[in-house]
Amino acid sequence: MLGSESEQVATLYDSPEGQLGPILFGGHLHWGYWDENNADDNFAAAADKLAQIMIDKTQIREGQRFIDLGCGVGQPAMKLAKAKGCSVDGITISKFQQQSATSRAQAEGMQDKLRFIHGSALDIPNEDQAYDGGWFFESIFHMGHRDALLEANRVLKPGATLVLTDLPTLPTTTEEFKAFVQQHIHSSFIAKEDYPALMAETGFELVGIDDITENVMPWLVPKLKETLAEHKQEITELFNDAADKAIDDWVYLFEYMSENLGYMVVTARKL
Repeated sequence: MLGSESEQVATLYDSPEGQLGPILFGGHLHWGYWDENNADDNFAAAADKLAQIMIDKTQIREGQRFIDLGCGVGQPAMKLAKAKGCSVDGITISKFQQQSATSRAQAEGMQDKLRFIHGSALDIPNEDQAYDGGWFFESIFHMGHRDALLEANRVLKPGATLVLTDLPTLPTTTEEFKAFVQQHIHSSFIAKEDYPALMAETGFELVGIDDITENVMPWLVPKLKETLAEHKQEITELFNDAADKAIDDWVYLFEYMSENLGYMVVTARKL
């Protein structure tokens, strides 16, 4: 049985707003990475680059099992399975995402490597110590950090690497912003400085934190505006007369988040 917060997240990602993300981001449901070498990349290409950065952080090997905690529509899981030769179980609270991810895996002929579960990453339907590695890819802030990490600890084998992206609060993050994102995107954010104690409390060794705020946040709004313009027809088909409002809402949210949050990649090891 899903809790009320989980139901709210599921409703968000099953809605037209939630279904728009993969259209804009090239099948991904996360942000992108830009630097001087890929400054001209659109959102989809930059999202693919960030997925590759995450894959490079994993220690997963061929034949091992990996868990994608909050898997979206499965694009990063598919990219990981192809790159590493591992099998991936993805879990998502959204029925739309689970069905979409499963269809993508079937279209690629990867059903033997990819399995997508409709359920909560706080209550994974699998035994203890089932996986050799895992990640939260722009998902942990929907779940409550401590509870999510405790459940990840349960299903990971000792010594397994856990990689996650998170959007840490800044000294300038406002209380108004925290209330806004809790209400509208059902998310709670914490500071980078909270991570060492959080990892120790939940049974992980913190290996490292890569702060890539400058490679994500300043680029968000201009790149979003470009991709919204590119996909105006699809947005209109999805939202009909509400298309312009949907576009305005996305730009407002990205502006607000880029002003109030950083971006980091965290690597940890299960003790």
